[in-house]
Amino acid sequence: MPDVFRLLADPSRRRLLDALRDGEHSVTDLVARTRMSQPSVSKQLRILRDSGAVTLRTAGRQHLYSIREGALREASDWLSYYDRFWREGLRRMDDALRDRPRPRTRRRR
Repeated sequence: MPDVFRLLADPSRRRLLDALRDGEHSVTDLVARTRMSQPSVSKQLRILRDSGAVTLRTAGRQHLYSIREGALREASDWLSYYDRFWREGLRRMDDALRDRPRPRTRRRR
């Protein structure tokens, strides 16, 4: 699991993953979508591919990248526990505040 978070720690890789959310894209498309340089996109894609987060498909001379299904599920599953933890805690706090008697206020004369 730490490798997934190390992978996601880099803003450039997160930007590339965001650009790949809607499907498969070429390096040229990703350069335009992320406004990153071609060497930087290629370097980060290599890291993402080596980690198993993205896949590469070759169509003729074009290299097409896409997010590998389930690649980030481990991080998502781990984070979902904390999402539930905070939602449940906030719900309990809301219930406690709603059930608490209101302090009486004095009227000014």
